[in-house]
Amino acid sequence: MDQTTDKQHRIDIEKLGVLNYLGELGVTGVESRLGKLAGKQTAVQSDVVKSGYVDESSVEVAFPAEKRLGVNVGLNGVPHGCMLVLFPPVSAKRAVKMMLADTNEDITNVSNDMMVSSIVELGGIVANGFLDALADTFDQHIATWPPVTQNNDLDHIIEQAITDETDQGLYLETTFHITSHGIEVELYMFPQNEIFVEILNRIDMESIAGVGRR
Repeated sequence: MDQTTDKQHRIDIEKLGVLNYLGELGVTGVESRLGKLAGKQTAVQSDVVKSGYVDESSVEVAFPAEKRLGVNVGLNGVPHGCMLVLFPPVSAKRAVKMMLADTNEDITNVSNDMMVSSIVELGGIVANGFLDALADTFDQHIATWPPVTQNNDLDHIIEQAITDETDQGLYLETTFHITSHGIEVELYMFPQNEIFVEILNRIDMESIAGVGRR
């Protein structure tokens, strides 16, 4: 049985479990990366993992017009596309506080440039930690472009992500908390549709289950 995404791209229903697994796996990579930040004790809890398809005609229905700050990290190679790491405003402020915890900066008086720099740094850490876990598991190097700042309503950020390049719309969404600092993180991976479908349809479900039991 297939789940239809559009007239050209279909994902086997059986593969949807793989998407959930990839989301959970990526979060473990995020926790590993954050744990390497000097002097910062971190714990990450996965809340939501889901997948879907969105295009320009459905983006306003699928995603709320709520403010988000974060980064867009382009994927320079397979599976191409991009990854969004976004924070609600309250979490963005907490993220800045976490990133500046080892400095003498007064969080209430930091410059806008320093706040943006902190968000970009954390967004890059989260994106690369997520991708590291996927790359290590499937023995597939995933190269990235430098993070690009995002500051807009969620629906506009998503719309820009899917219209910047052709053949995008399939996505993997993972929402998790950096519980040690009360930070909510929303991560969206938008690979190129055709390539992503091919990758998923090549994945052996039994081998995935074996990896999950390790």
